Amino acid sequence: EHPLDPKQFQYLEGCVRQEAPYEVPEFAENNDKPLIYVSFGSLGAGDTDLLKRIIAAIGKLPYRALVNVGDYKDQYDALPGNVIIDSWFPQPSVIPLIDAAIHHGGNNSFTECLYFGKPAIIMPYVWDGHDNATRVDETGHGFKMDRYDWSEADLAAKLEQMIGDPAMKAKLAATSTHMQARSGPQKAAGILDEVLKNGSFNG
Repeated sequence: EHPLDPKQFQYLEGCVRQEAPYEVPEFAENNDKPLIYVSFGSLGAGDTDLLKRIIAAIGKLPYRALVNVGDYKDQYDALPGNVIIDSWFPQPSVIPLIDAAIHHGGNNSFTECLYFGKPAIIMPYVWDGHDNATRVDETGHGFKMDRYDWSEADLAAKLEQMIGDPAMKAKLAATSTHMQARSGPQKAAGILDEVLKNGSFNG
């Protein structure tokens, strides 16, 4: 409501980490179908019941999914042929390759999806996830969903809309273009350099 003083506060439009390139593995099923990425971070991976429920639901849908299960990989067996799990994925390299994400709304996941123009279902559980889930829903860049109060039909409908809705795709593409054009890390380095040289930032 009240803009911050640009001499004291600067928005970097998203500073995305870099990881080694990622090659999508071959799936036992649905290799020609849209790719979903599921990750609730290292803390959220402990909610294995939720992840198992999502895996079961996606196993019935015409998609492929990469699912980050953290340190709990040994708790999963009999996976659907269209799902591959791992303890870790190089997320900034994976997200450009996907069609949609399901995540917890952490700032890295939230920013990376916007930066690469990918829609997301956010199922928040702590901290910034609640704000980011609300914003992704309000701005038409994805959907906010309760972590437990949902049906497989709900999930399927939202995935279908995210992957197939031209209006959402156009909005995400515009956001991605805007963010990538701003070069957040370079801007941050320039501001810090000016502060170090001059003792202040004059914009």
